[in-house]
Amino acid sequence: MKNLVISRKGFDASAGGRASPIFSNGDIFSVPIPQKKQSPSRYRELQFNDMSGREILNLIGAKSISVNDFYHNDPLLSGDKGIFGQAGGSQGELDNCEIGQGDLFLFFGWFKQYHLRGPNLHHLFGWLQIEKIIKGNSKILKFLSKNGISHPHGTTDRTQFKNNTIYIASKKLTFSDSVRDIKGHGVFKKTAKSLILTEKGKTRSRWRFPKKYFSNTKNLFRNRLKWKDEEKCLVNCSGIGQEFILNAQDNQSVVDWASYLLNAYGRD
Repeated sequence: MKNLVISRKGFDASAGGRASPIFSNGDIFSVPIPQKKQSPSRYRELQFNDMSGREILNLIGAKSISVNDFYHNDPLLSGDKGIFGQAGGSQGELDNCEIGQGDLFLFFGWFKQYHLRGPNLHHLFGWLQIEKIIKGNSKILKFLSKNGISHPHGTTDRTQFKNNTIYIASKKLTFSDSVRDIKGHGVFKKTAKSLILTEKGKTRSRWRFPKKYFSNTKNLFRNRLKWKDEEKCLVNCSGIGQEFILNAQDNQSVVDWASYLLNAYGRD
């Protein structure tokens, strides 16, 4: 693994306008963002455990979203094949940083314990290690059709996706011997302190990385992140941008952090 990509997905301030829920039993669920153009999925089809899409939207107070609205079901982390789609400038950034086979995505979003009126948190909710990258509408459509997979980057009006790209997950994780029996994609099912990026008591965009893994890094940030206080391992991730890319090639401790998270919270 050369790069670890911390990737923002799910409801946020600009798409959906509400936090995804942390339930009273500790379950977490990333609510996918709305999509204006036609998509394979509508919120009325959304389900989590015994909850319908309508119930989820009501729980989080997403009054601007209708159950008949389309949603962007991406990344796909719960099926047999893990898939993540990207396009436009965000994909250009991944290209420029040479994100490739073996690299790892850790997905995060805005979460909240509504039942406790809890704080707004940036919380990790899933992962995908890259096995294959497919570029271009025709190749993407061919792959998805062959595998019987419905995905927003391969159906509907694909002209909305410039530089259209999908990332296919490996069957098993390969970046460390300790995780080789874990699936190459999946979701973290429960909340845990170690999955919360936000520093306690601060706004959600103020992150504190664990000192055990981040206190002696070098050339860590490959794009927009910068240390706010390197000694305390604090960063600000405010502003635009979906992907925050960490240099894992020169920082084995970053690989160790990912191994710890997947071993502790990525097993069934």
